[in-house]
Amino acid sequence: MLRLFAAMAIFAFSVPGQNFEAAGSQKPYDFEIIPNAGPEALEMDVILRNTASYPLEFEFPTSQKYEIKIHDAKGNEVYTYSNGKAFLQALQTLRLNPDESMIWKEKWGYVKDGIRVPEGEYSINAILQARKLNDETLADKPASESSVYIPGQNPSFRHAKASGEQGMYTVTLEARSLSGKLFYTVEDGHNELIAERPLQTKSSDWEPITISLRIPKEKLPESGSVILYLYEKSQKDGSIIHSFPIVLEKR
Repeated sequence: MLRLFAAMAIFAFSVPGQNFEAAGSQKPYDFEIIPNAGPEALEMDVILRNTASYPLEFEFPTSQKYEIKIHDAKGNEVYTYSNGKAFLQALQTLRLNPDESMIWKEKWGYVKDGIRVPEGEYSINAILQARKLNDETLADKPASESSVYIPGQNPSFRHAKASGEQGMYTVTLEARSLSGKLFYTVEDGHNELIAERPLQTKSSDWEPITISLRIPKEKLPESGSVILYLYEKSQKDGSIIHSFPIVLEKR
């Protein structure tokens, strides 16, 4: 009787860990990809989160932790994360404690074969490359799908780069005026930090521009983003066109 009880106890303890993908069982992790489409690049957060009350160890066959593929509305592949990359061919282990997350950041500049892709809706598929979880084989690789609208190329601003922090920023870019009136403001999503100012250009051809910005520390938000908004005003009615946001700092 004691032997039977011991065998039953061992069986009851071992069953839950045999397959994390068992039908009807809740996965002890979340895996997702969150896209953010800017005017010149798509930023992607790839997030793996431990939602269990115990540590998780993910085993990967190589140093590649995930694959990302992006397709246009017709199903044509326009971006593959692993293309042109070399990965270490050795086992890798990632340990996450309860409520701990791993966030990877990727960026794609909307270019395929040297040409910017057209404006429109695109689908994103991310697949975690782990093959084992806590020494148990994963029946299926965790995956996440999302969609994003990629904007068309801005006709007035391009090649923007921002640097600096704590209210001191420098932005370099190329600009051209189709109407003769370019402007910028700086906001934090709620408050205007720098009121509208003109941006001087000499012609309708692309030319390099440098903007130096100074914002008093007491005006900076405690949390959130400091954003420079570049835009042109229509000659016809003065409405804002060709808006081009640049994140200066995330606080």
